[in-house]
Amino acid sequence: MTVKQLLEKLSKIDENTRVVVYTEHASDLDIFEIEDVSVGTGTPGRLEDGKAVFGFDRKGPASWLFIQVVPA
Repeated sequence: MTVKQLLEKLSKIDENTRVVVYTEHASDLDIFEIEDVSVGTGTPGRLEDGKAVFGFDRKGPASWLFIQVVPA
């Protein structure tokens, strides 16, 4: 998802709505609050198991928006 796509989705929601992030693992539901956002430059990639990785480097080819979360 790009910042543009995220902004388009958020523009349709009341500005006073609380934002949380959730993950589901088997039958567990974990909820997090957003603490901070920042842009990082570097090189994205994938590990052999398919997990995404990002090597931070000011001269890297990609800029990603990182959202820092904390348990709610």
